[in-house]
Amino acid sequence: MSANPPEDHFLLEPLTADFGHYLRAGKRLYEGQTRYQKIELFDTPQFGKLLRLDNVFQTSVNDEFYYHEMMVHPALMSHPHPRRVLIIGAGDGGMAEEVLKHNTVEQVVMVELDEAVVQFSREHLAEIHRGCFDDPRLTLHFGDGFAFVEQAVAAETRFDVVILDLTDPIGPSRPLYTVEFYQMLAQLVGEGGVQVQHVETPITRKTLYRQLIANLQASYSQVHPLFQYVPIYGTLWSFCVASNTINPRSFTAAALDELALERGLTELQFYNGDTHLAAFAQPNYVRTLLARPAKPIHLHEVDRFDDIVALSKSDDLTITRRRG
Repeated sequence: MSANPPEDHFLLEPLTADFGHYLRAGKRLYEGQTRYQKIELFDTPQFGKLLRLDNVFQTSVNDEFYYHEMMVHPALMSHPHPRRVLIIGAGDGGMAEEVLKHNTVEQVVMVELDEAVVQFSREHLAEIHRGCFDDPRLTLHFGDGFAFVEQAVAAETRFDVVILDLTDPIGPSRPLYTVEFYQMLAQLVGEGGVQVQHVETPITRKTLYRQLIANLQASYSQVHPLFQYVPIYGTLWSFCVASNTINPRSFTAAALDELALERGLTELQFYNGDTHLAAFAQPNYVRTLLARPAKPIHLHEVDRFDDIVALSKSDDLTITRRRG
C-alpha cells in the first residue's frame, strides 16, 4: 500500500503523443505488483472503483457495462443457442458475468495468464464480477491462452463462442492476434460458432485497427466490426464479431429484444435490439479506412506488430497495453 494522492491529483493516460485524457484520482485503495504487471485500485469521484494495470485504465464499477455488455451480447445473441463459451483474458470477471446471464449457457471456460488479477478482482471488484467466479458453470484455467487453444484443437474440443479480451499486441500477446491463432479458434467454434474480440480504435490506432480486421478476414468469411464509446478509454472503441456462417446484422431490433427476454437478459444497462444494430453502423471514414488493403500477419512475422505500434504521429502513435 502507498499514501493516497493529494485531493487535486489527476490520473493521466496518453492515447497518442498529442492526445489523451485524465480523471481525478480520488483515494488509492491498493497498489502492488503481480508476476506480470503493476496493479492499482482507486476510488474515483467520477467512476467509483477503478482498476489500473501498468498505468493503463482497465475497468471501473460505474462504466464497465459499456465495454462488457457490448463485447458479449452482440456475439452471444447472434448464436442460436450458445452452450459452451471460451473466454481468454478478462481477469476482472466482468466478461464471464455477462456471459452467464444467458440461460442457454451450460459451461464457461476462462483462461487467464495472471492469476493474481483474478484473486484481486474476487476480493475488490465484486460490483463487476457479481460472484461469477463461484458459479458452478465457470471453470478457471491459469496459463497461456495460445497453448490452451493448441491443446483444445488437438483434443477436438468445441465451443459455441470464443471471446478474446486481450492486452494489445505488444510482447507476449502478439501471437494471439495472428492468422494462425484465429484459424485455430475457427476450428474450435466450427462452422456455426462465433468469435468476438476488441480490435482497438479507428480514432488513434488506425493502422493497427485495419490490421486486426485484415487478420480476421483471412480466417473467417463473416467479419463485422462494431463500435462503442467507453468512457474510461477516452475514445470510440471497436469490437469485431467473426464467424463462417453467422451474420450478427441479420436480425431486427424487435427479434433481438424478444430473444433477450427468452434468454433471461433482464438486467442490462446498455445492450438492446436497437443498440445491437446501431453498433454495427460504419461511418464513412471507417469504410474508407477498411477499403485500404492490409497484408495479414502470420505467426512467423509477429515482429510486424512492433512496426505498426511504432508508427509516426500522423497515424497511431504510442500504443499502450489495454486489457489485462
